[in-house]
Amino acid sequence: MTTFDGVIIGAGHNGLTLGAYMARCGLKIGVFERNAWIGGGCTTEEPILPGFRCNLHSNFYIGFSQAPVMRDLELARFGLSTIAPPVQHGVTLRDGTALTIHKDINKTCASIARFSKRDAEAFRGLHMTYAVKMRPLFTALLYNPPLPPDEMRERVTGPLANELFAHAGLNLFDAVDRHFEDHRLRTLFKLLMHVTTGENAPNNGMMMPLIVSALSDNALPIGGSASLTNALTRVIEDCGGQVVRGADVREITFANGRANGVRLADASRIEAKLFVASGIDAPATMHMVGEQHFPETVRNKLNNWHWGNHSLVTLHLAINEPPIYTSQKFDPDIARAFNLIFGFDDTDQVIRCFDQCRRGEFPDHLMGNGACNSQFDPTYAPAGKHVAFWWPFAPYALADGPEGWEHRRKEYTERVLAAWRDFAINLDARNILGTYLYTPRDIPLHNANMVNGAVRMGAYIPSQLGINRPHPLLAGYRTPVEGLYLCGSSNHGGGANGAPGYNAANVIADDLKLDRFWTPIAQPEWHG
Repeated sequence: MTTFDGVIIGAGHNGLTLGAYMARCGLKIGVFERNAWIGGGCTTEEPILPGFRCNLHSNFYIGFSQAPVMRDLELARFGLSTIAPPVQHGVTLRDGTALTIHKDINKTCASIARFSKRDAEAFRGLHMTYAVKMRPLFTALLYNPPLPPDEMRERVTGPLANELFAHAGLNLFDAVDRHFEDHRLRTLFKLLMHVTTGENAPNNGMMMPLIVSALSDNALPIGGSASLTNALTRVIEDCGGQVVRGADVREITFANGRANGVRLADASRIEAKLFVASGIDAPATMHMVGEQHFPETVRNKLNNWHWGNHSLVTLHLAINEPPIYTSQKFDPDIARAFNLIFGFDDTDQVIRCFDQCRRGEFPDHLMGNGACNSQFDPTYAPAGKHVAFWWPFAPYALADGPEGWEHRRKEYTERVLAAWRDFAINLDARNILGTYLYTPRDIPLHNANMVNGAVRMGAYIPSQLGINRPHPLLAGYRTPVEGLYLCGSSNHGGGANGAPGYNAANVIADDLKLDRFWTPIAQPEWHG
């Protein structure tokens, strides 16, 4: 039997983040991954042609400049670096017009003003409030366990706080319409919130200011998304820990009410002297230890976890030159934009798209976002060549089930490409060297905890946000089983930022009374 101080299930970036913090605290750490590869949602592969690197899941590192993991773990020393393009987003419209969102707020407002001067000033006000003044608050909220609503109201007060909380009673669409008048701005922000797996549910309007706070803080990992998890692995191994691939954890073992290890599919047992932590989804974790160890309310919540009503279908291209969008004539900055968003004309189309996804239908209007990463980091493709992708929204299961994606892969490749060609003029046989369609069905085959193609391990709806993610009794990253912790994206956090892993590290450091080498992000506080 192999023995570690701490055993972590899953080598996604959150499990590895927790492992890196604990290893640097001097603990002997073992991270066990069922796949032959590591990374979870931070994986980079070459599925089209050699040398053309594709990020299969995470690509836009949203708000990563605020992530404490970069400085705490010295990830630059272990091979991670990022680039934040000055033109953060480009929205290209079917009528040939476009708008661009820059790191420079004045340039952003100038672009929006071509459609609505009122909306330009509204956006400036939102940016100054949420991306500048209140950004430290949002960082503190992300990198701490979630607070109960009453405690949040006590800690966060004042006129700006009241304006923030005013969004809480709105649904997503009403929160957007409250600020913007032009239908293009309204539709854009409604689509952006679906990108984060938010749904237009009552009392979900708080996502609006959260999205604005990091809208102009998107970074690209140099060399591929896998560079994050590779760097975290190097930290663990540098401290004497192990990251074990092909180790399928089937059971969490315990004695006297305390987690003490795991059992693998080959029946071998790994002992954990101090803790076990799970970076996979909370429902699967509960089943590994046994439902009977969780209260009925937790069992009911996790057994009915809402994975989401939509997934993503991604078309990756190996190309000779970057896509040229017709809207570049209207706004040349589209050619320099990092995140390209297109496919929508109005809110009605957005509503229809997600209704069709919920019904298991291929959408009439494909809409989503993508990038040509090689424009910003040439290591993504061979010299003089490029890679690009577009991930429109789509259902996990079609009329003929999730297998329908595989049965008609060629047909759906052509349909996605045809929709892309409505906006880009050079995606023809002379430019395209190869294609790869990564379907919603492929997502859980690659990452088992992304059930039904849930790229964020569960929809962001009020019953699965904040203190409710995944359940108030589990929101603090502890479980009813002593010594068993959660550190995955079905807890508070999400996205490529390491927040669940970081928060779990602070909780475990408290419980084990470890000497921290880092200074924790202060608890959320705002008065003014």
